[in-house]
Amino acid sequence: MPAKMPFRAFLAVILAAGSAAFMAEAQGRIGLQPASVELETDAGQPMRQVVTVANLDRAHPVSVSLALADWAYDSDGAPVFTPAGESETSAAGWARYGAPTILLAPGQSKQVVIQLSAPDKPPRTGDYRVALLASSVMKDAEGRWQKSQIASLVSLTIGKASSRPRIEASRLTVTDAGDPAIALDFSNTGNAHARLDGVIEVRSGSEILLTHKLDDVIVPEKGIRSLIVPLDQPLPADADIEVRLTNQFAPQTTRGEKALPVHKVKTEAEAATEVADLSIPVGGLN
Repeated sequence: MPAKMPFRAFLAVILAAGSAAFMAEAQGRIGLQPASVELETDAGQPMRQVVTVANLDRAHPVSVSLALADWAYDSDGAPVFTPAGESETSAAGWARYGAPTILLAPGQSKQVVIQLSAPDKPPRTGDYRVALLASSVMKDAEGRWQKSQIASLVSLTIGKASSRPRIEASRLTVTDAGDPAIALDFSNTGNAHARLDGVIEVRSGSEILLTHKLDDVIVPEKGIRSLIVPLDQPLPADADIEVRLTNQFAPQTTRGEKALPVHKVKTEAEAATEVADLSIPVGGLN
């Protein structure tokens, strides 16, 4: 088994908005950093994760309530929250943090330490998850009370784990607006999630017509995901489309990453007709 890496952190847009320093709701006044973190550990090994909570309002103090929650990826790779301890992938019972409420002066930030103690004999190896929710209730410019809530997501991978994503199918399609797009169907047979980075390259003969970058495409463990990538121009009849991706979270490897085989997108006329019954939502780049 490869040696465990202490952590891998990557930022993601959580609950719709963010800034360079802290991720926050578009109308919120609090921020968290990091928004998402990947930890690898062994059974019985304690770990700690530091989360910084910030008051983004430089004119008013704010009281921030902290709580734990379970979370999982939906079909679009976005987090869905449920009460702590209810999910079979929950790590909430292993997590501890300080006071449930912190007071922040205008522009102030404080650190919250999450202590994680995986049991000596967890139910299984692979991915577990817990989220630290931070919420506040403040008046808006019109004097109305509004609640803001954001989350710092923790993925905890325990023991012998593997992430084994693949592209199951691909096709040409269109968005709801009628724009050309490429649809990709992913699967992951491993017990740890995959996080894919790479490019979609469109060629006509030897000429590169279009390059689309893909970042942080999440494929859940033992799960599937469909992704629609809109294009900003029509494709030529002789288009050659290749998808080159690297799994940035591959705990079964020494380096922690693994390139996927180059995938060629179907461009035949009969493949394009398959989109008639396509029922997955239209999404953007991740």
